[in-house]
Amino acid sequence: MLAVIIMATAPVWALLTFFYVRDRYDKEPRTLLVQLFLQGMLITPVAALVSLFGIRLLSTFLPVDSWLYLLVENFILVALVEEYLKFQVIWRRAYFHPAFNEPYDGMIYSITASLGFATIENVLYIAQGGPQVALLRGVLSVPGHALFAAAMGYFVGKAKFTYNGAKAARYLNQALIIPVLLHGVYDLLLSTKHTVLAMGVVPLSIGMWIMALRQIRLAEQRSPFRP
Repeated sequence: MLAVIIMATAPVWALLTFFYVRDRYDKEPRTLLVQLFLQGMLITPVAALVSLFGIRLLSTFLPVDSWLYLLVENFILVALVEEYLKFQVIWRRAYFHPAFNEPYDGMIYSITASLGFATIENVLYIAQGGPQVALLRGVLSVPGHALFAAAMGYFVGKAKFTYNGAKAARYLNQALIIPVLLHGVYDLLLSTKHTVLAMGVVPLSIGMWIMALRQIRLAEQRSPFRP
């Protein structure tokens, strides 16, 4: 079990460290980050139960090998459920916190909660699948959760520091919609039985890394603490 925990958490700590050190101007309270990480862990079983119930219900109405089934399963019953719960953690725990004082904070908060979620998910998958699953998830799935969260946090940060109510609402909508779309496409590619389509997660992951690094740079440029 110890080996499973080490394999499951190693990519999480690596990603947390990578994004944490990018917070160059005003580090976040570690207590808040720990709370976000733990709440991300706590929503994992909730998401799993809701998704499982929805998938079982869906299978009574649609053939499981149909494209409509795959679309509903991946975009609504998995991506929307998981990203909505992560968004709620950020909204309730961090959005109004006094430490949220620069745009990049939205990204580090979202990524921290999402990696808490990914930790529990990763332990469960690796306990069943072993080292091969650990390698694949460490390279693709765990970073995927962080990158979906980077997009969420970028728009949460824009909403927080936009003093136009309509724009703030639009950014908050984007903070949920864009991660859901990215997550849904990612899962849809992996859930197909076509190897060529499944390999599409590689360029998608590269594209999300490029987008996340660009968003980090833009968020840093808007920091009020920037020299």
